[in-house]
Amino acid sequence: MSLILKLAPGERLFINGAVVTNGDRRAYLMVETKAQIVREKDVLQVEDASTPVRRAYFAAQGVLLNAEPVLGCGKAFAEQIARLRGVFLKSEHVGLLDEAEAQMRDGNTYRVLSVLRELVMYESALLEMPPPERFRRDGAAREDAPRPPVPGRTPPRPRFEARANAGP
Repeated sequence: MSLILKLAPGERLFINGAVVTNGDRRAYLMVETKAQIVREKDVLQVEDASTPVRRAYFAAQGVLLNAEPVLGCGKAFAEQIARLRGVFLKSEHVGLLDEAEAQMRDGNTYRVLSVLRELVMYESALLEMPPPERFRRDGAAREDAPRPPVPGRTPPRPRFEARANAGP
């Protein structure tokens, strides 16, 4: 099955470690064989690898980008995941770590990044620090996210109204 990528003008991506930059128009790229592909917006910079989960992400990214072993490799990834197992105890987080390890074993490194991105966002909220700039998906607002009020518009009524005499 082919992978079709929609590229914005000037968008960069890495294919098997090579940097590819789109021209000045939107383009579609069809990849017909297995390849390690990551968009530049999903790449974590070395200075942002400042927390345990981000270091695991960075190590997995090094495997994906065929980077030098000192920047990230399978062994560094395994060590980071082992450390994280001592920190994350909730089954949903342990499940994400299991999934990341399984995907790495199967050679699906981009899937590892996707799984770890969830933990990076959770860790950022837990540590009360902003997520990496590149990880923010500001364009897609979540349904449950509060929306800013629109000037000149009456705010919507709450779904549940408090009862005046709600005593026993």
